[in-house]
Amino acid sequence: MFYLTNAVMIMQGCAALVTTRTLFMPLRFLRAAVVAAGTTAALASAAAQDTGAPVQNPDKADARRIDLSLNAASAGTDGCRLSFVVHNGMNTELDNLSVEIAIFATEGALDRLLRLNFGILLEDKTRVRQFDLDGTQCDAIGNVLINDVAACEGGELTPLMCLRALSATTATPIAFGL
Repeated sequence: MFYLTNAVMIMQGCAALVTTRTLFMPLRFLRAAVVAAGTTAALASAAAQDTGAPVQNPDKADARRIDLSLNAASAGTDGCRLSFVVHNGMNTELDNLSVEIAIFATEGALDRLLRLNFGILLEDKTRVRQFDLDGTQCDAIGNVLINDVAACEGGELTPLMCLRALSATTATPIAFGL
């Protein structure tokens, strides 16, 4: 005999609540109930997945992203040099990635718009690019805004898809984001 009191039984998505009453059940009946619940859950799961569409790994599909980081801002010969680190996590090679950024002064006024070309990025590749802002000192930059993705070519990607997959971080005192 199997003895169960004041407990919750969970069998493959089917839940049975046993209240204050004591339940006596032969073990062979409990095993049969567990097998039946497991078979029903497995058949329901298989029926739900049989859509004819290829099954993708959900972790890999959700992981499609482009990570862009403002890594450093240092004084160059004629102004500020911004260093960016970009990582292609789009699960495909990018033949061309260009991002339009807006540079804002510490007072909040727009200083300039720039198009940064990161070029070809192999799948799962990380690259560092540096861009010089002639005539602008680093301490005069208050904010760098990713205004748009100007180009994102590779596979069936579009600039809008890449913009949605873009994440921005900074390792500098300069604010950086979308």
